[in-house]
Amino acid sequence: MHKPDARALSSPDPAGLLAIAAAAALWAVAATAARGLFDRGVDPLSLAASRSIVAMLGLALLPAAWNRPQETRTLSVVALGLSIAGVNSVYYLAIERLDVAVALVLQYTAPALVVAWAAFVLRRAPGRDVLAALAATFVGVVLVSDVGAGIGDVNALGIAFGLASAVLFATYTLLSEKAGEHYGIIGALFRGFVAATVLWTMLFWARGFPSELIESENLPTVLFIGLAGTLSPFLLFLWGVQRVRSERAAIAATLEPIVAAVVAWIWLGQGLSIVQMIGGAIILGAVASLQVRHRRIAAPAPEP
Repeated sequence: MHKPDARALSSPDPAGLLAIAAAAALWAVAATAARGLFDRGVDPLSLAASRSIVAMLGLALLPAAWNRPQETRTLSVVALGLSIAGVNSVYYLAIERLDVAVALVLQYTAPALVVAWAAFVLRRAPGRDVLAALAATFVGVVLVSDVGAGIGDVNALGIAFGLASAVLFATYTLLSEKAGEHYGIIGALFRGFVAATVLWTMLFWARGFPSELIESENLPTVLFIGLAGTLSPFLLFLWGVQRVRSERAAIAATLEPIVAAVVAWIWLGQGLSIVQMIGGAIILGAVASLQVRHRRIAAPAPEP
């Protein structure tokens, strides 16, 4: 696999940011589709399991999934798989106990965790553009989510699940960067989803197979969430991480609440307030500023 050079990783690649934006859009559409399944009685944990299994089977069809690296890193792959399996599960558990807006804000504290880990553990001090974008996107997520409307519905366990989703989001973002460099994008994801599938198979064995997943009215949506809402966006996200590094990738992923709000407006008829629109504009501006900063750095100096 071709590895981006140091210069490419020091500032964002527009293609990488676009890939992450596309991943965020697909995740948002899948979340809206998942809400419809929940309304029809599908268990959230069963849906989280099915999306991992469908994604693993889809990846297994790709020859690159079976490439063998010179050195295996089983522990990191298992950790990647567990974080992928866990992030959606705890987020679904959070929104059972919290308003969706509150759960979203808690989950999107993840970029701050990624930047902090990169700074203190990986010794990659964030630039001023990253810090400014980090602060702006958090404010934007709060506004887009309209968190004030659901603040009265908080409870301790829901907050714990929401913060856990942020930790797991940050974990798989950081692990994706290293695993993708070692195994390749497809190989890393395939191994990660295999680890996740093993975990979910054990859950099915303990709880019994959820037959509602394969009912005729649910199966097309389950397959859509597995392929278009899991396999495709994770591939795009991991490819983007390889181009722009985990810090910027986590910040760019905050585009998901914007897309979710727009999808809810179009699909579910939910209105968008002025505050939400302002929040969306802040997030878009923050993500775009990363690329503007890149162009300024990359521009050649004028000849004397």
